[in-house]
Amino acid sequence: MSFKSTRDRSLNILAVMLVCSAASLSQTPPAPAVPSSDKKASEVFKNLQALKDVPSDQLIPAMQFINSSLGVQCSYCHVENAFDKDDKKTKQTARKMMRMMLDIDASNFEGKQLVTCYSCHRGSPKPLATPLIPESQPRMLSEAEAPRQPNPSNLPRAEEIIAKYIAAVGGEPGIAKLRSVDEKGTFEAGGRSFPVEIFVQSPDRIAIVTHWPNGDSSSTFDGRSGWITFPGRPQRPMSPADVDASRMDADLHFPLDMSKLFSELRVEKETTIGDRDALMISGQRRESPPVEMYFDKQSGLLIREVRYGQSPLGENPTQIDYSDYREVAGVKLPFHWMSSTPTGRFTIQLESEQANIAIPENRFEKP
Repeated sequence: MSFKSTRDRSLNILAVMLVCSAASLSQTPPAPAVPSSDKKASEVFKNLQALKDVPSDQLIPAMQFINSSLGVQCSYCHVENAFDKDDKKTKQTARKMMRMMLDIDASNFEGKQLVTCYSCHRGSPKPLATPLIPESQPRMLSEAEAPRQPNPSNLPRAEEIIAKYIAAVGGEPGIAKLRSVDEKGTFEAGGRSFPVEIFVQSPDRIAIVTHWPNGDSSSTFDGRSGWITFPGRPQRPMSPADVDASRMDADLHFPLDMSKLFSELRVEKETTIGDRDALMISGQRRESPPVEMYFDKQSGLLIREVRYGQSPLGENPTQIDYSDYREVAGVKLPFHWMSSTPTGRFTIQLESEQANIAIPENRFEKP
């Protein structure tokens, strides 16, 4: 797997788990309408009121943002397997709160998402209106623990950090030779483990298959479109955020392509991750949220990435931490990573990885 795709493909697997919780929002099978950017949410989903005019492929990301902001699951507002019903008072309240929030941003901040659900809820179903008293006396940070000043004058330039990253991974010739990867490992969440397989074909195709006890889930991207399946649920197209992640995941030459993918690479700060000093680069993009990348100051390897998926209500963050780098086909790839969101986390541990082998074409076709 590429250095970039090895990190971010975990976002695709997480998307499978998140989407399955909201899959029942679609119209009743056997022929549900398919969400897309050119259909309004009200054309695809039943009984929408607050978000009826947003693109239909943005509704589920919006629901995920509410889940994260309030620390709740779909059943907090929705009737299970009958998402269109209005039986719960919490659903009526949620509609009022969404309208209020959107009106505040439109009236005061030119429509920018500066006030969101999280601004008041902070992970609690009830808004936090009063400052909390800590259980113990607040401790002042020592000089070593205090946040470092952003952009100190002694920070290296982005080009230097990336050059060290390329060299640490194995150098430009080795990276350029990667054509495909076939990986097998274990997906771990909630104290349970499940087999997972990952296939990537240069330049832009990726497929992830997780083997659950009741069947297989998959996240498939063919370079243009993507699909997510989960046992017992209707197949769903990828959201724009999923497509964005998958397109970057499928780039086996990511370290060499960073200057193409980002309109600007900005060195933001020096910080500490665990026991490692790190340098953070923000990859700016014209029509998408920036990507934050943290590089080990000593080894030069990527050890953390933070990405943001857009939704009508706010940005959904995902943090991925990478470790256990091993050499495969002349380049170093992380064999372990942990993906964290406001609602939970999981880890993937690879057991084997083969590079530059033939992958069947049907691996990347619509399931």
